[in-house]
Formats: sequence, C-alpha cells, structure tokens
Amino acid sequence: MKGLRTKRVRTVKEGTLIATVDVGATTNTGYCTCLDGRDMKVFKFGNTKEGFEKFWHMVDSAQTRFTCTEVVVGYESTGPYAEPLVHYLIDKPVNIVQVNPLHTKRLKEVNDNSPGKTDDKDPRVIADIIRLGRALSVVIPEGDAAYLRRLNNARERHIGERIALLNQMQQLVFLIFP
Repeated sequence: MKGLRTKRVRTVKEGTLIATVDVGATTNTGYCTCLDGRDMKVFKFGNTKEGFEKFWHMVDSAQTRFTCTEVVVGYESTGPYAEPLVHYLIDKPVNIVQVNPLHTKRLKEVNDNSPGKTDDKDPRVIADIIRLGRALSVVIPEGDAAYLRRLNNARERHIGERIALLNQMQQLVFLIFP
C-alpha cells in the first residue's frame, strides 16, 4: 500500500489559520488562531453533522476575520471519534493534520507544569504543536485499503481479547486445581 504513510507537515506559514479540535465521543472543543497570536475563544460543538457545520462556520468566520489565505485543521489522534469529522472536512479547502497525544501531554506539562486534562486547554496545545511543525498528515484510505485497515484492526482487537480470556482461564484452573 504505497503512498498511505503519514508525513510530517512543514511549518505553518504566515497567513494560515490554525483550527484545532479536541475530539470527544459526543462533544468536541474547537479553537482558531493565527501565527501572530490573534485567536478566538474556545468553543464547543457536537460530534454530529450539525456540530461539524457549526465548526466550519466558526473556521470560515475566523478565516475572514483574520484575513487568512489557508486553513490547517488539526486534531489529536485518539480513537475512532475523529473519523466522522475528518470525513466531513475531506471535501473542504483545508489541510487536515493530526497530532500525537503524547506530544500534547508533554507540551502541556512544559507549558504550565500541569498534566491535567481540560477541554479548554487541549485545543490551544494542539495549535502550539502545529506551529512547531510536529503534526502529521492524515491518511484516509479508501476502497479496499479502508476495508483492509478495518479488518486488520478488528483482528488485532480480537487476538488481544482471546489472549486475555486464555490468561483468565489459566488463572482459574490454577486456583481450582493447585
């Protein structure tokens, strides 16, 4: 599957709006900023089509307000909850990037000496990571590659579940028949 590897994203240049999302199961937290420090307040939106449209409206208005020519949308790559948002943004004129959750945690600790997780802090930290050029491009496989990825993920999950069950069974046998 050549061409499906993530690549590090070059540093964001002047005139680029950085829109970030802290993705949750039902509620997301968004944030928009520029390289010169101008920004909008952190805002919440649902993990639904209506919520994505609210996010896009906020991104569009920030792009107009800050007179930006490009938009980079970044999110922390944790679990499957970001997938609907990524599919919504795929047809929009944006560059979509993802950030390693470990980088978010470490930078948060460096910035304020607190690893505490708050929804209002995370999107700002994600924006800082993108500014530093530590984001990765998003690879969205389509067709057979997408099916293979899903099947492989399910296989790995089931193998882990099987191993856990076998370990539990061995422990029970050891306890019952010492």
